[in-house]
Amino acid sequence: MPAGLALSLIASLSSAMLCASTAQAAPADFPDLDSYPAVDPAVYEVSAPRASASGWAFKTPGGLRCANSQILVLGVSCQGPAPDARPVDIIAGVTLTKPGYVIDTDGEIGDAPVSLLPVGSKFAAGNGVVCATLDNMTLACQAAKPDSWPADIPDPPGLHYGEHGFVVGPTGNRTY
Repeated sequence: MPAGLALSLIASLSSAMLCASTAQAAPADFPDLDSYPAVDPAVYEVSAPRASASGWAFKTPGGLRCANSQILVLGVSCQGPAPDARPVDIIAGVTLTKPGYVIDTDGEIGDAPVSLLPVGSKFAAGNGVVCATLDNMTLACQAAKPDSWPADIPDPPGLHYGEHGFVVGPTGNRTY
């Protein structure tokens, strides 16, 4: 994983930890990510000496670079130009245990090559995090317990599994 992307993942995780943890269902107007065809996650796989830096990485046509950690509570973190035309970069992310977030940043964006997540497709590695590029500038990501998990799987100490997400795009950003 590129150093800049790994650092932004750590920074965004720290920001997410400041948010209250609440379990919510997706808002009625949240995009139906199940309606998008899935890409092969193997194309996006990233290996690193540390598990926290391993997982998957992709970029969007609008310039966001995303890292989806193999460690479930780290979720996905994306960094890049604000898709709403503001002259800033953003960090957006979501985990199974924390609500989605979008923050402005002046951090360095990694430039290591990663594969493009094409418009109209979704990335789902089976770890409960799903992201889809809705159009050239809009990305939606959602985290929820994977269907493969038993219904009675216990929450991690001090945390609660829930359904959370974010959408970033030219008409604005939203989280739950």
